[in-house]
Amino acid sequence: MRLPKVFAAISYFFFLNARAILLPVPDTPYLVKWTSSELINHGFPDPFNTSHTRRIMISRYTPVRKRDCLETCRLPYMPEFIASVQDDIFQADVGNETVWPRGILASFEVEMCCKERRGASHRHSNQGDFPLLLLGPGLNTTRYWYSGMGQSLAGMGFEVVVMDHPYETDVVQFPDGSVIYGGRVPADAEAVEELRFALEVRAKDATLVLDTLKVPKSAKVGFVGSSFGGPAAAVAMIRDERIAAGVNLDGGMFGAGVAEAGAVRPFLIFGADGHNTSSDETWGGFWNATAGRRPVPWMKELSVVNATHRTFMDFSLVGEISEELRRLEFGGVVSGIWAMEMMREYLKDFFRFALKGGGEGLLAGPRGRFPEVKFLRSQGNRP
Repeated sequence: MRLPKVFAAISYFFFLNARAILLPVPDTPYLVKWTSSELINHGFPDPFNTSHTRRIMISRYTPVRKRDCLETCRLPYMPEFIASVQDDIFQADVGNETVWPRGILASFEVEMCCKERRGASHRHSNQGDFPLLLLGPGLNTTRYWYSGMGQSLAGMGFEVVVMDHPYETDVVQFPDGSVIYGGRVPADAEAVEELRFALEVRAKDATLVLDTLKVPKSAKVGFVGSSFGGPAAAVAMIRDERIAAGVNLDGGMFGAGVAEAGAVRPFLIFGADGHNTSSDETWGGFWNATAGRRPVPWMKELSVVNATHRTFMDFSLVGEISEELRRLEFGGVVSGIWAMEMMREYLKDFFRFALKGGGEGLLAGPRGRFPEVKFLRSQGNRP
């Protein structure tokens, strides 16, 4: 017998809640508020589809002082529709011989601050309490795969904005229900012009975020780039002087002349085990181009023992806390909980150094707390 729709919906609700998996709440000085917004670049046609205005989606993670948070709540890690599209993508990735645990991504939840004390205010620029960090995802990767990282970094006292880039991001859903699918940019280092085009679009999207948030020209903003977000950070720094410091999390430095231009301001490189300036010619070119600038910008290259490309995003985190994903070895061998702690500590020290003029902290050299982090190369002086 077929259940009435209302009973089917109730049954599905209880199924999801019975299966719900909460991401570990980061042990950080601040709680975090999460909002999503649509940004419209009025008067500018979308470079991928000139029939409409460019619009993007962002997730914004705002630090909340613990005394100002009156209520926390559990929220979906990613919307059900986005999760279903990701299910299709990963089923194709694992092949017909392996069954992807469909519905697992929709079962993840995050705990955020949902109600603040009246009068609590938060300012996004470095003129206020919380410096702003842009976070650029990997190629064809939804911003929701960085929900854990966004929360982790914001908990250290940064306003974090994670960007989707329509027509490149695998799927973007807007508040009006419309959807734009990606796939316009090939994941091929030989596709030079397509990659160059995409990086310039990403740079314009970053400027759109800063302009929409009314970030003044005198501000100092950071940019963390994961995978393809790494070269995007380098290009955006050239195009917008408000971006004062950048990070590449294991991304190839190709497209838009990135390797030839180098970094224009302080830049930190984190690599997976075996991925470094000796093994990747784009990294070597980027390093050498930076060394040719005068003065030479501050730059360090770090590597993480046993880390893979997936260590530097939420894959390692969700892959650790889900038994089904652990069986698929989805996140690699490095603990995702440890990886999130490690990244937020090193990135906190880097941005306090590069944006606020503090000391290098963990970046001064190897520390016993994180022996898996290896210091490979350094150049330049403090900004």
